[in-house]
Amino acid sequence: MLNNMYVSTLADGVTFRAIPETRFKNSCIAVHFYHPLSREEVTLNAVLISLLRHSCAKYPEYNELRRAASMLYGADIDTSVSNIGSCQMLTVGIDMIDDRFIPDGECISGECAELLSELIFRPAMGDDGKMFREDDLEVTLRNAEERIRSRVNDKAEYAAHRCTAIMCEGEPAGIEPGGYLEDLPGVTREALAAAWKKILSTAEVEIVMVGGADYKPVERIFTREFKKTDRCRAKLPEPPVYREVTEVREITERMDVQQSKMIMGMRIPIIEPDDRTMAARLMSLLFGGGTTSLLFNNVREKLSLCYYCSSAYSRSSGLLFVRSGIEESNFQKAVDEIKRQLAIIANNEFTDDEFNASKLFALSAFDNISDSIGSIEQWYAVQHLDGCVRTPQQAAERMKAVTRSQVAECASLARLDTVYLLAPEISEESGEPEGGGEQ
Repeated sequence: MLNNMYVSTLADGVTFRAIPETRFKNSCIAVHFYHPLSREEVTLNAVLISLLRHSCAKYPEYNELRRAASMLYGADIDTSVSNIGSCQMLTVGIDMIDDRFIPDGECISGECAELLSELIFRPAMGDDGKMFREDDLEVTLRNAEERIRSRVNDKAEYAAHRCTAIMCEGEPAGIEPGGYLEDLPGVTREALAAAWKKILSTAEVEIVMVGGADYKPVERIFTREFKKTDRCRAKLPEPPVYREVTEVREITERMDVQQSKMIMGMRIPIIEPDDRTMAARLMSLLFGGGTTSLLFNNVREKLSLCYYCSSAYSRSSGLLFVRSGIEESNFQKAVDEIKRQLAIIANNEFTDDEFNASKLFALSAFDNISDSIGSIEQWYAVQHLDGCVRTPQQAAERMKAVTRSQVAECASLARLDTVYLLAPEISEESGEPEGGGEQ
Protein backbone atom coordinates (compact mmCIF):
# COMPACT_ATOMS: atom_id res chain seq x y z
CA MET A 1 0.00 0.00 0.00
CA LEU A 2 1.12 3.57 -0.76
CA ASN A 3 -1.26 6.24 0.52
CA ASN A 4 -4.06 3.61 0.39
CA MET A 5 -2.96 2.52 -3.10
CA TYR A 6 -3.33 -1.21 -3.72
CA VAL A 7 -0.79 -3.07 -5.89
CA SER A 8 -0.67 -6.75 -6.78
CA THR A 9 0.91 -9.07 -9.35
CA LEU A 10 -1.63 -10.99 -11.43
CA ALA A 11 0.75 -12.98 -13.61
CA ASP A 12 4.31 -12.84 -14.92
CA GLY A 13 4.92 -9.17 -15.76
CA VAL A 14 1.30 -8.15 -15.09
CA THR A 15 0.71 -5.55 -12.35
CA PHE A 16 -2.63 -4.37 -11.02
CA ARG A 17 -2.78 -0.94 -9.38
CA ALA A 18 -5.89 0.51 -7.71
CA ILE A 19 -5.93 4.16 -6.65
CA PRO A 20 -8.89 5.00 -4.40
CA GLU A 21 -10.49 8.33 -5.33
CA THR A 22 -13.98 9.30 -4.18
CA ARG A 23 -14.13 12.96 -5.22
CA PHE A 24 -15.56 12.16 -8.64
CA LYS A 25 -18.68 10.45 -9.94
CA ASN A 26 -16.73 8.43 -12.50
CA SER A 27 -14.06 5.74 -12.40
CA CYS A 28 -11.72 4.34 -15.02
CA ILE A 29 -9.83 1.17 -15.83
CA ALA A 30 -6.88 1.26 -18.23
CA VAL A 31 -4.82 -1.69 -19.43
CA HIS A 32 -1.35 -0.59 -20.58
CA PHE A 33 0.97 -2.81 -22.63
CA TYR A 34 4.65 -1.78 -22.62
CA HIS A 35 6.42 -3.11 -25.71
CA PRO A 36 9.92 -2.47 -27.08
CA LEU A 37 9.77 0.43 -29.52
CA SER A 38 10.95 -0.39 -33.02
CA ARG A 39 10.59 1.29 -36.40
CA GLU A 40 9.53 -2.02 -37.98
CA GLU A 41 6.59 -2.62 -35.62
CA VAL A 42 5.40 0.84 -34.65
CA THR A 43 2.80 1.29 -37.42
CA LEU A 44 1.46 -2.23 -37.04
CA ASN A 45 1.00 -1.78 -33.29
CA ALA A 46 -0.61 1.65 -33.69
CA VAL A 47 -3.19 0.23 -36.12
CA LEU A 48 -3.67 -2.80 -33.88
CA ILE A 49 -4.57 -0.87 -30.76
CA SER A 50 -7.08 1.25 -32.71
CA LEU A 51 -8.61 -1.86 -34.24
CA LEU A 52 -9.35 -3.36 -30.81
CA ARG A 53 -11.98 -0.72 -30.03
CA HIS A 54 -14.18 -1.68 -33.00
CA SER A 55 -15.50 -5.09 -32.00
CA CYS A 56 -14.92 -8.39 -30.22
CA ALA A 57 -16.14 -11.96 -30.58
CA LYS A 58 -19.09 -11.31 -28.27
CA TYR A 59 -20.03 -8.07 -30.07
CA PRO A 60 -18.78 -8.51 -33.66
CA GLU A 61 -20.48 -5.37 -34.97
CA TYR A 62 -19.40 -1.89 -33.87
CA ASN A 63 -23.00 -0.88 -33.16
CA GLU A 64 -23.41 -3.91 -30.93
CA LEU A 65 -20.32 -2.96 -28.95
CA ARG A 66 -21.52 0.62 -28.57
CA ARG A 67 -24.91 -0.62 -27.41
CA ALA A 68 -23.25 -2.86 -24.82
CA ALA A 69 -21.20 0.08 -23.52
CA SER A 70 -24.30 2.28 -23.43
CA MET A 71 -26.12 -0.31 -21.33
CA LEU A 72 -23.35 0.09 -18.76
CA TYR A 73 -24.67 3.58 -17.98
CA GLY A 74 -22.84 5.15 -20.91
CA ALA A 75 -19.38 3.66 -20.40
CA ASP A 76 -16.82 5.02 -22.87
CA ILE A 77 -14.14 2.81 -24.46
CA ASP A 78 -10.94 4.34 -25.77
CA THR A 79 -7.51 3.28 -27.03
CA SER A 80 -4.25 5.17 -27.41
CA VAL A 81 -0.60 4.77 -28.30
CA SER A 82 2.44 6.73 -27.12
CA ASN A 83 6.20 6.42 -26.73
CA ILE A 84 7.97 6.38 -23.36
CA GLY A 85 11.73 6.23 -23.67
CA SER A 86 12.59 2.99 -25.49
CA CYS A 87 9.07 1.56 -25.23
CA GLN A 88 5.76 1.93 -27.00
CA MET A 89 2.77 2.09 -24.63
CA LEU A 90 -0.45 0.62 -26.02
CA THR A 91 -3.57 1.33 -23.98
CA VAL A 92 -7.13 0.00 -23.92
CA GLY A 93 -9.32 1.75 -21.35
CA ILE A 94 -12.86 2.39 -20.22
CA ASP A 95 -14.42 5.30 -18.33
CA MET A 96 -17.60 4.65 -16.37
CA ILE A 97 -19.92 5.88 -13.63
CA ASP A 98 -18.59 4.98 -10.22
CA ASP A 99 -20.36 2.06 -8.55
CA ARG A 100 -21.36 4.29 -5.64
CA PHE A 101 -23.87 6.07 -7.89
CA ILE A 102 -25.47 2.97 -9.41
CA PRO A 103 -28.81 1.89 -7.91
CA ASP A 104 -29.35 -1.47 -6.20
CA GLY A 105 -25.63 -2.02 -5.59
CA GLU A 106 -24.89 -3.10 -9.15
CA CYS A 107 -21.14 -3.62 -9.82
CA ILE A 108 -20.61 -1.68 -13.04
CA SER A 109 -16.81 -1.74 -12.61
CA GLY A 110 -16.84 -5.53 -12.80
CA GLU A 111 -19.05 -5.51 -15.90
CA CYS A 112 -16.80 -2.90 -17.55
CA ALA A 113 -13.75 -5.02 -16.74
CA GLU A 114 -15.51 -7.98 -18.39
CA LEU A 115 -16.15 -5.87 -21.49
CA LEU A 116 -12.50 -4.79 -21.63
CA SER A 117 -11.41 -8.40 -21.29
CA GLU A 118 -13.61 -9.35 -24.25
CA LEU A 119 -11.91 -6.69 -26.40
CA ILE A 120 -8.42 -7.67 -25.29
CA PHE A 121 -8.56 -11.44 -25.12
CA ARG A 122 -11.27 -12.33 -27.63
CA PRO A 123 -11.09 -10.08 -30.71
CA ALA A 124 -13.73 -10.47 -33.41
CA MET A 125 -13.20 -13.20 -35.98
CA GLY A 126 -13.74 -12.86 -39.70
CA ASP A 127 -16.02 -15.09 -41.79
CA ASP A 128 -12.94 -17.13 -42.65
CA GLY A 129 -12.29 -17.91 -38.99
CA LYS A 130 -9.20 -15.68 -38.80
CA MET A 131 -8.68 -13.03 -36.12
CA PHE A 132 -10.12 -9.54 -36.82
CA ARG A 133 -12.72 -8.60 -39.36
CA GLU A 134 -11.82 -7.28 -42.80
CA ASP A 135 -14.40 -4.48 -42.58
CA ASP A 136 -12.99 -3.29 -39.25
CA LEU A 137 -9.47 -3.29 -40.65
CA GLU A 138 -10.48 -1.25 -43.69
CA VAL A 139 -12.08 1.41 -41.50
CA THR A 140 -9.09 1.47 -39.13
CA LEU A 141 -6.60 1.81 -41.98
CA ARG A 142 -8.58 4.70 -43.51
CA ASN A 143 -8.63 6.44 -40.15
CA ALA A 144 -4.91 5.83 -39.67
CA GLU A 145 -4.12 7.25 -43.11
CA GLU A 146 -6.24 10.32 -42.44
CA ARG A 147 -4.64 10.82 -39.02
CA ILE A 148 -1.10 10.52 -40.41
CA ARG A 149 -1.80 12.85 -43.33
CA SER A 150 -3.36 15.43 -41.00
CA ARG A 151 -0.16 15.86 -39.00
CA VAL A 152 0.97 18.54 -41.40
CA ASN A 153 -2.12 20.65 -40.66
CA ASP A 154 -0.79 21.80 -37.29
CA LYS A 155 2.42 23.46 -38.42
CA ALA A 156 3.85 23.93 -34.92
CA GLU A 157 3.39 20.24 -34.11
CA TYR A 158 4.65 19.23 -37.54
CA ALA A 159 7.83 21.25 -37.06
CA ALA A 160 8.37 19.67 -33.64
CA HIS A 161 7.97 16.18 -35.09
CA ARG A 162 10.32 16.96 -37.99
CA CYS A 163 13.01 18.29 -35.68
CA THR A 164 12.76 15.22 -33.45
CA ALA A 165 12.88 12.84 -36.43
CA ILE A 166 15.96 14.57 -37.87
CA MET A 167 17.75 14.97 -34.56
CA CYS A 168 17.03 11.47 -33.28
CA GLU A 169 17.28 9.44 -36.49
CA GLY A 170 18.05 5.84 -35.56
CA GLU A 171 17.06 6.40 -31.92
CA PRO A 172 13.80 5.45 -30.16
CA ALA A 173 12.89 9.12 -29.67
CA GLY A 174 12.92 9.63 -33.44
CA ILE A 175 10.17 7.07 -34.06
CA GLU A 176 6.68 8.44 -34.63
CA PRO A 177 4.34 6.65 -32.17
CA GLY A 178 1.34 6.80 -34.51
CA GLY A 179 3.19 5.09 -37.36
CA TYR A 180 4.06 5.89 -40.97
CA LEU A 181 2.05 6.20 -44.15
CA GLU A 182 4.38 4.00 -46.19
CA ASP A 183 3.89 1.08 -43.78
CA LEU A 184 0.08 0.92 -44.01
CA PRO A 185 -0.08 -1.29 -47.16
CA GLY A 186 1.81 -4.00 -45.26
CA VAL A 187 -0.67 -4.08 -42.38
CA THR A 188 -2.70 -7.28 -42.84
CA ARG A 189 -5.01 -9.29 -40.61
CA GLU A 190 -2.38 -12.03 -40.39
CA ALA A 191 0.33 -9.57 -39.32
CA LEU A 192 -2.00 -7.97 -36.78
CA ALA A 193 -3.01 -11.32 -35.28
CA ALA A 194 0.64 -12.36 -34.89
CA ALA A 195 1.53 -8.98 -33.37
CA TRP A 196 -1.31 -9.14 -30.83
CA LYS A 197 -0.45 -12.68 -29.75
CA LYS A 198 3.15 -11.55 -29.28
CA ILE A 199 2.14 -8.52 -27.20
CA LEU A 200 -0.25 -10.51 -25.01
CA SER A 201 2.48 -13.04 -24.38
CA THR A 202 5.60 -10.88 -23.99
CA ALA A 203 4.68 -7.28 -23.10
CA GLU A 204 4.83 -5.91 -19.59
CA VAL A 205 1.33 -4.98 -18.50
CA GLU A 206 0.00 -2.55 -15.92
CA ILE A 207 -3.71 -2.33 -15.19
CA VAL A 208 -4.61 0.92 -13.45
CA MET A 209 -7.98 1.49 -11.81
CA VAL A 210 -8.91 4.87 -10.36
CA GLY A 211 -12.14 5.61 -8.49
CA GLY A 212 -14.28 4.79 -5.49
CA ALA A 213 -15.51 1.37 -6.65
CA ASP A 214 -14.41 -1.94 -5.16
CA TYR A 215 -11.34 -3.04 -7.08
CA LYS A 216 -11.59 -6.73 -6.17
CA PRO A 217 -13.97 -7.79 -8.99
CA VAL A 218 -11.72 -6.05 -11.53
CA GLU A 219 -8.60 -7.69 -10.11
CA ARG A 220 -10.33 -11.07 -10.13
CA ILE A 221 -11.41 -10.77 -13.78
CA PHE A 222 -7.97 -9.83 -15.11
CA THR A 223 -6.26 -12.44 -12.93
CA ARG A 224 -8.50 -15.06 -14.54
CA GLU A 225 -7.76 -13.84 -18.06
CA PHE A 226 -3.99 -13.46 -17.73
CA LYS A 227 -3.67 -16.80 -15.95
CA LYS A 228 -5.12 -18.39 -19.09
CA THR A 229 -2.63 -16.52 -21.31
CA ASP A 230 0.63 -18.20 -22.25
CA ARG A 231 2.98 -15.59 -20.80
CA CYS A 232 6.69 -15.40 -21.61
CA ARG A 233 7.57 -11.83 -20.67
CA ALA A 234 10.36 -10.28 -22.73
CA LYS A 235 12.95 -8.06 -21.09
CA LEU A 236 12.22 -4.43 -21.84
CA PRO A 237 15.00 -2.37 -23.39
CA GLU A 238 17.20 -0.18 -21.23
CA PRO A 239 16.46 3.58 -21.12
CA PRO A 240 17.88 5.59 -24.03
CA VAL A 241 21.60 6.28 -23.83
CA TYR A 242 22.82 9.87 -23.90
CA ARG A 243 24.50 10.67 -27.21
CA GLU A 244 27.27 13.23 -27.20
CA VAL A 245 26.77 16.19 -29.53
CA THR A 246 29.63 16.52 -32.03
CA GLU A 247 28.16 19.28 -34.19
CA VAL A 248 25.11 21.53 -34.30
CA ARG A 249 22.96 20.95 -37.34
CA GLU A 250 20.81 23.68 -38.86
CA ILE A 251 17.98 22.48 -41.08
CA THR A 252 15.56 24.70 -43.01
CA GLU A 253 12.50 23.34 -44.77
CA ARG A 254 9.96 25.46 -46.62
CA MET A 255 6.21 25.12 -46.80
CA ASP A 256 3.12 27.21 -47.36
CA VAL A 257 3.14 28.86 -43.92
CA GLN A 258 2.64 32.45 -42.82
CA GLN A 259 4.84 32.25 -39.75
CA SER A 260 8.17 30.46 -39.38
CA LYS A 261 8.36 27.73 -36.74
CA MET A 262 11.73 27.24 -35.09
CA ILE A 263 12.63 24.24 -32.94
CA MET A 264 15.90 24.00 -31.04
CA GLY A 265 16.66 20.44 -29.93
CA MET A 266 19.09 19.90 -27.05
CA ARG A 267 20.42 16.86 -25.21
CA ILE A 268 20.87 16.52 -21.45
CA PRO A 269 22.53 13.45 -19.87
CA ILE A 270 19.74 13.21 -17.27
CA ILE A 271 17.33 10.37 -18.01
CA GLU A 272 15.11 8.37 -15.66
CA PRO A 273 15.91 6.82 -13.23
CA ASP A 274 18.56 9.54 -12.68
CA ASP A 275 17.81 11.38 -9.40
CA ARG A 276 18.44 14.71 -11.13
CA THR A 277 15.35 14.52 -13.36
CA MET A 278 13.32 16.66 -10.94
CA ALA A 279 15.94 19.41 -11.08
CA ALA A 280 15.95 19.16 -14.88
CA ARG A 281 12.17 19.55 -14.93
CA LEU A 282 12.41 22.69 -12.83
CA MET A 283 15.21 23.99 -15.04
CA SER A 284 12.97 23.63 -18.10
CA LEU A 285 10.14 25.46 -16.35
CA LEU A 286 12.47 28.31 -15.38
CA PHE A 287 13.84 28.37 -18.92
CA GLY A 288 10.58 28.35 -20.87
CA GLY A 289 7.77 26.65 -18.98
CA GLY A 290 5.26 29.45 -18.57
CA THR A 291 4.57 33.16 -18.24
CA THR A 292 7.16 33.54 -15.48
CA SER A 293 9.96 31.91 -17.53
CA LEU A 294 13.02 33.60 -18.97
CA LEU A 295 12.09 32.81 -22.56
CA PHE A 296 8.61 34.28 -22.21
CA ASN A 297 9.63 37.43 -20.37
CA ASN A 298 12.80 38.20 -22.30
CA VAL A 299 12.73 36.65 -25.77
CA ARG A 300 9.02 37.18 -26.35
CA GLU A 301 7.96 40.13 -24.19
CA LYS A 302 11.00 42.41 -23.86
CA LEU A 303 12.74 41.76 -27.17
CA SER A 304 9.72 40.76 -29.29
CA LEU A 305 11.79 38.20 -31.19
CA CYS A 306 9.00 35.65 -31.39
CA TYR A 307 5.24 35.20 -31.21
CA TYR A 308 5.63 32.39 -28.69
CA CYS A 309 8.60 30.67 -27.08
CA SER A 310 8.54 27.72 -24.69
CA SER A 311 10.63 24.75 -23.62
CA ALA A 312 9.82 21.16 -22.69
CA TYR A 313 12.05 18.48 -21.18
CA SER A 314 11.48 14.73 -21.55
CA ARG A 315 12.80 12.79 -18.58
CA SER A 316 12.36 9.49 -20.45
CA SER A 317 14.73 10.50 -23.27
CA GLY A 318 16.89 13.33 -21.91
CA LEU A 319 15.80 15.73 -24.64
CA LEU A 320 15.01 19.43 -24.23
CA PHE A 321 13.15 21.26 -26.99
CA VAL A 322 12.56 24.99 -27.39
CA ARG A 323 9.61 25.79 -29.65
CA SER A 324 8.97 29.23 -31.06
CA GLY A 325 7.12 31.08 -33.79
CA ILE A 326 9.26 33.75 -35.42
CA GLU A 327 9.79 35.96 -38.44
CA GLU A 328 12.52 34.34 -40.53
CA SER A 329 14.46 37.61 -40.45
CA ASN A 330 14.79 37.21 -36.67
CA PHE A 331 16.12 33.65 -36.86
CA GLN A 332 19.71 34.22 -35.75
CA LYS A 333 18.79 36.84 -33.16
CA ALA A 334 16.28 34.44 -31.64
CA VAL A 335 18.76 31.55 -31.58
CA ASP A 336 21.43 33.70 -29.93
CA GLU A 337 19.06 35.09 -27.32
CA ILE A 338 17.62 31.68 -26.42
CA LYS A 339 21.16 30.38 -25.93
CA ARG A 340 21.94 33.41 -23.79
CA GLN A 341 18.95 32.77 -21.54
CA LEU A 342 20.08 29.18 -21.02
CA ALA A 343 23.55 30.46 -20.12
CA ILE A 344 22.00 32.77 -17.51
CA ILE A 345 20.52 29.70 -15.80
CA ALA A 346 23.75 27.70 -16.16
CA ASN A 347 25.69 30.55 -14.52
CA ASN A 348 23.15 30.75 -11.66
CA GLU A 349 22.35 34.36 -12.58
CA PHE A 350 18.56 34.09 -12.44
CA THR A 351 16.70 35.87 -9.65
CA ASP A 352 15.15 34.29 -6.58
CA ASP A 353 11.78 35.58 -7.74
CA GLU A 354 12.13 33.78 -11.08
CA PHE A 355 13.27 30.59 -9.33
CA ASN A 356 10.48 30.64 -6.77
CA ALA A 357 7.81 31.44 -9.36
CA SER A 358 8.89 28.45 -11.44
CA LYS A 359 8.84 26.17 -8.42
CA LEU A 360 5.34 27.36 -7.49
CA PHE A 361 4.24 26.68 -11.06
CA ALA A 362 5.60 23.14 -10.79
CA LEU A 363 3.96 22.52 -7.43
CA SER A 364 0.65 23.77 -8.80
CA ALA A 365 0.95 21.35 -11.72
CA PHE A 366 1.47 18.43 -9.33
CA ASP A 367 -1.55 19.58 -7.34
CA ASN A 368 -3.66 19.79 -10.52
CA ILE A 369 -3.05 16.12 -11.33
CA SER A 370 -5.81 15.25 -8.87
CA ASP A 371 -8.32 17.39 -10.80
CA SER A 372 -9.53 14.50 -12.97
CA ILE A 373 -9.68 10.71 -12.99
CA GLY A 374 -7.85 10.63 -16.34
CA SER A 375 -4.86 12.71 -15.22
CA ILE A 376 -4.49 10.60 -12.08
CA GLU A 377 -4.50 7.42 -14.15
CA GLN A 378 -1.94 8.78 -16.61
CA TRP A 379 0.32 9.92 -13.78
CA TYR A 380 0.77 6.35 -12.59
CA ALA A 381 0.83 4.73 -16.04
CA VAL A 382 3.83 6.71 -17.29
CA GLN A 383 5.82 5.90 -14.14
CA HIS A 384 5.75 2.16 -14.76
CA LEU A 385 9.14 2.25 -16.48
CA ASP A 386 10.81 4.58 -13.95
CA GLY A 387 11.64 1.87 -11.45
CA CYS A 388 9.97 3.87 -8.66
CA VAL A 389 6.32 4.91 -8.47
CA ARG A 390 5.56 8.07 -6.50
CA THR A 391 2.36 9.89 -5.67
CA PRO A 392 1.97 13.49 -6.89
CA GLN A 393 2.45 14.57 -3.28
CA GLN A 394 5.77 12.73 -3.05
CA ALA A 395 6.88 14.26 -6.35
CA ALA A 396 5.97 17.70 -5.00
CA GLU A 397 8.15 17.13 -1.93
CA ARG A 398 11.06 16.25 -4.21
CA MET A 399 10.42 19.41 -6.22
CA LYS A 400 10.43 21.53 -3.05
CA ALA A 401 13.91 20.19 -2.24
CA VAL A 402 15.48 21.23 -5.58
CA THR A 403 18.08 23.98 -5.16
CA ARG A 404 19.31 26.79 -7.37
CA SER A 405 22.68 25.12 -7.84
CA GLN A 406 21.05 21.87 -8.99
CA VAL A 407 19.02 23.76 -11.59
CA ALA A 408 22.13 25.60 -12.76
CA GLU A 409 24.00 22.30 -13.10
CA CYS A 410 21.27 20.84 -15.31
CA ALA A 411 21.36 23.88 -17.61
CA SER A 412 25.15 23.64 -17.85
CA LEU A 413 24.84 20.06 -19.10
CA ALA A 414 22.46 20.92 -21.96
CA ARG A 415 24.02 20.72 -25.42
CA LEU A 416 22.40 22.16 -28.54
CA ASP A 417 22.11 19.45 -31.19
CA THR A 418 19.72 20.61 -33.93
CA VAL A 419 18.07 23.86 -34.99
CA TYR A 420 15.12 23.26 -37.28
CA LEU A 421 13.28 26.03 -39.15
CA LEU A 422 10.01 25.57 -41.00
CA ALA A 423 9.87 28.71 -43.12
CA PRO A 424 7.59 30.24 -45.77
CA GLU A 425 8.19 29.40 -49.40
CA ILE A 426 10.31 31.80 -51.46
CA SER A 427 8.26 34.09 -53.69
CA GLU A 428 9.08 33.66 -57.38
CA GLU A 429 8.40 37.34 -57.98
CA SER A 430 10.43 38.93 -55.19
CA GLY A 431 12.86 36.16 -54.30
CA GLU A 432 11.95 36.77 -50.65
CA PRO A 433 10.16 34.47 -48.19
CA GLU A 434 6.38 34.74 -48.40
CA GLY A 435 4.15 35.12 -45.38
CA GLY A 436 4.64 37.22 -42.29
CA GLY A 437 2.35 37.81 -39.36
CA GLU A 438 1.08 35.44 -36.75
CA GLN A 439 -0.63 32.16 -37.60
